[in-house]
Amino acid sequence: MAGITRRGALFTGISFMGASATACSDTNLGESVDYPVEFVHGVASGDPGTDRMVIWTRITAGTDGTIPVRIPVKWEMSTDAEFRKIRSKGETSTSAARDYTVKVDATGLKPGTAYYYRFKVGQHVSPVGRTKTLPVGSVAEARFAVVSCSNFPFGYFNVYDHIAQQDEFDAVIHLGDYFYEYGVDSYGGRTGRRLGRNHEPPHETVTLGDYRTRHAQYKADAASQAMHAAHPIISIWDDHETANDSWQTGAQNHNEGEGSWDTRRGAAMQAYYEYMPVRDPEPGKAREALFRDFSFGDLLSLHTLETRLTARTRPLSYEQYAETLTTKEAIADFVKNILWDPAREMLGAGQKDWLAKSLKASKDAGTGWRLIANQVLLGPVLSPDLTDYAGSEAIERIAQFRPSIRKTIKFSPLGLPISLDSWDGYPAARERFYALAQEQGVQGLLVLTGDTHVSRVNSLKTKSGQSMGVEFGVTGTTSPGHDAFFKDITQDYEKRLTSKNKDMHWIQSGERGYLDLHITREQAQANFISISTTHAKDYTTFTAKSFSIAKDGESLKLGDS
Repeated sequence: MAGITRRGALFTGISFMGASATACSDTNLGESVDYPVEFVHGVASGDPGTDRMVIWTRITAGTDGTIPVRIPVKWEMSTDAEFRKIRSKGETSTSAARDYTVKVDATGLKPGTAYYYRFKVGQHVSPVGRTKTLPVGSVAEARFAVVSCSNFPFGYFNVYDHIAQQDEFDAVIHLGDYFYEYGVDSYGGRTGRRLGRNHEPPHETVTLGDYRTRHAQYKADAASQAMHAAHPIISIWDDHETANDSWQTGAQNHNEGEGSWDTRRGAAMQAYYEYMPVRDPEPGKAREALFRDFSFGDLLSLHTLETRLTARTRPLSYEQYAETLTTKEAIADFVKNILWDPAREMLGAGQKDWLAKSLKASKDAGTGWRLIANQVLLGPVLSPDLTDYAGSEAIERIAQFRPSIRKTIKFSPLGLPISLDSWDGYPAARERFYALAQEQGVQGLLVLTGDTHVSRVNSLKTKSGQSMGVEFGVTGTTSPGHDAFFKDITQDYEKRLTSKNKDMHWIQSGERGYLDLHITREQAQANFISISTTHAKDYTTFTAKSFSIAKDGESLKLGDS
């Protein structure tokens, strides 16, 4: 925690000097009243631009427990930590209507510049955050911390703590599952009770109030606050920000008695936009459309996809077909006519149109690299022969939440996809995605993926075998991978996976961590950073594996390093 302590000491006791400019709420509020408030959820920044940045905080009632209906808030940004030179300032307000969160889209900033920012209500000053705008022109390098799947009960956010202590990152890329919707009696609950990290509220999040409370809990975590205060974040949601295995019109974990899916989805998105430092949708644009792009000069463009709520067709489930998948002929029919059904969609027409234009603009500008931030695994993962695992403790553990595994394991030698919730469940849509990129002259994609809680590296190819780039999958911040089920046979299972899937170069499930991605003009260096433990606050770190990607035009060459 030494890095956090240093930052705390640096930002302590700084006086506030005033405010006025672009904000996400009312402006020109006049003088603030000295309300007894606190900033217990820290500060955050995100969605960086070349001349703007979203900055965030939340106001909490002070010691007397009262809070006014509407609170005037001032903010300011400076290029020095002591705020001697104010570069941008403004006034806004917050209220119960947005759960007293404050989000400002600060403009008039300079490209490629580090800024310090803070908020004030009366004489009460928030913690100070540090952020950085996007560069323009010729850019030699960029560095990112790539994370996903942070489940509060499963352990301490030591990954965030370590990222906070690194000064070199230009941004944190969060690939989704920023929080989990489950109650204390569900996924992660047993570990949470042992560690004293139980979810709030204790029940599953369903209502707007539930989602707000859950967001507030994660933002109150000290390591989470340290990471947000140290670096801007570029975030996308996955499924757990709403409900497990969500799609456009429902979710596996949206059940009878939990009301309308549209109402729940709307509540989850409202809370997300209130609590995350992401830019609100433009007027007339759907809230689901959280896809956007970021340019780091001529070095790289980053394109974030939304594969859950915009257009995703309902995921297939082997449980639906376990009774019928009894012959090779039945399985072949399932693959051809159900799995490869061209009507199965992931992105939707609007997002595909945006992505085509975004990739074309990047290619036409001569940008070196094109990164795709993507929630679920893009590269195929087919099942190896697991018939000798039948009846094992590992299979019985999996059967607790996927009973069909006992039947489908019999057909594992035929190589069905392991997960139908990933792009493997939408193979025709995956081919359309590749075709869209090819039409823009793009083939060397660097894809960043979360969701699986497993570190992995895949080569990406079309159905016909044409190379489309490389995928780096990142492990969970705290969420466990398949090692939680396979335990002492995990390495055997992973050997079978890499043997079956020739384009899977490496996979590891036993450790939590993040991806340290350093990109220069010539190569991308990917270091998979592992954390020794998430079940205690004291931890060490080490590099589990390193890969380099050499770039030659649209060709990417993967190598160990």
